[in-house]
Amino acid sequence: MVDVKRYAGNTLHYAKERGILTDIADAGERYLVSKSNKKEHHDMIHQVRKTIKSRYGIGVSKPRKGKFVKGSQAAKDHMTKLRAMRKNKHGGSFTM
Repeated sequence: MVDVKRYAGNTLHYAKERGILTDIADAGERYLVSKSNKKEHHDMIHQVRKTIKSRYGIGVSKPRKGKFVKGSQAAKDHMTKLRAMRKNKHGGSFTM
C-alpha cells in the first residue's frame, strides 16, 4: 500500500510539473465553451476554471528561470559574472 501511495504522489507531481493537468483542464474548458450557446454559460465556465486554478493551483505557471536574450545587456552582465568567477576561488568547479 505504501508503494501505491508513493507512486501516485510521484505521478501527480510529474503531471503537475509537465503541465498535463493544466492541458486537461484547458481542453475541458474549451470543450464546454464550444458546447454551450449562451453567454451566461461561457461566463460560468470561465469562473469555475478560475476557481479551480486558485484552489488547486492547476494552471498556475511556476516561475522559471528564463534564458537571456542573445546579445542583451543582461546576457553580457551574466557572462561577465561567469568570467569573473573563473578567475577567483568562488567559481567552484568552474575555475581554471
